[in-house]
Amino acid sequence: MKDPPPPTFEPHEPGTYVFQQGLRRLYVPAVVIALAFLGVGYALGRGGTAGLVIDGCVAIALLCLPVLDRTRLNPDNWLSGYFGERMVAALLDMLPESFHTLHDVTLASHGKKSNIDHMVVGPTGIWVIETKNWRGRFEQRGGDLFCNGVKRTNSVDQAVARATTVRRGLDVAGCGVGWINVLVVSTKARVPNGRIDFPRATVTGASDLLPLIRPGKHILTADAIMAIVSVLERSKHKESLP
Repeated sequence: MKDPPPPTFEPHEPGTYVFQQGLRRLYVPAVVIALAFLGVGYALGRGGTAGLVIDGCVAIALLCLPVLDRTRLNPDNWLSGYFGERMVAALLDMLPESFHTLHDVTLASHGKKSNIDHMVVGPTGIWVIETKNWRGRFEQRGGDLFCNGVKRTNSVDQAVARATTVRRGLDVAGCGVGWINVLVVSTKARVPNGRIDFPRATVTGASDLLPLIRPGKHILTADAIMAIVSVLERSKHKESLP
């Protein structure tokens, strides 16, 4: 059986993915409203029974708009996500020059695509970072993560899964690493004591992000860092992994 193609990585500007997702969510109401205006104009010109039918369809379409998921359509939600990722990117840019940061990395594996908000490669290791812009308070209950009483463990699980895929891609490329650190960073919600530790990931606040990454034992040499960054940035130059 032929081995599946290795994962590929494509970094972008911070917040690109969430901004594009927000625009896509606005397409539906924008198209409905545009078609409604066209329909009304056509109905006024047509008149009679046909015009009444068209006007009725337009009215139903407009009445259905409020039924759509307001959370998904609310610009405040995805704009908050966009600016949150930009803020974390600005914090990561404050790391010493020996640390390399990549943002909004599109991760393609097994025919599916996912997104990593930020990645850091430096002397203290590799860090996969998921940014969350929820308000309120994070807390740990047993082995689960909650925010404002809502279970959010899937955010940790997704970040760990993506880190595992990154590790596989680096292994295939000949840059095998023993461990990839996973951080879920809160830009708004409070994290008690500054961090919540899970077996394979840590939840922390934005203000505690750099102190987690910068210090610690140096486990990657400068040559190893450059080799890893070269693999992660290869899609920028329209090359494929070996």
